Amino acid sequence: MHRVVTKRRDHRGNWIVEAGPWHVSRSDAENWAVILRHVGYNAQVETLHGPVSLGQNDDLHKALSNMA
Repeated sequence: MHRVVTKRRDHRGNWIVEAGPWHVSRSDAENWAVILRHVGYNAQVETLHGPVSLGQNDDLHKALSNMA
């Protein structure tokens, strides 16, 4: 799982860090990062290490299903 994390400064000069949605494909996340960099954001791809369980009793799976 991969996501794009952007950093920008607000009008006071403070950093604002925002994380985007998770992508299964690293190439999808990289494509979004390129687009965001092109419009002026400091964008990096963050990777979730370790297996993600998709069993029916998995709480993470239930939570993500309910968000859709």
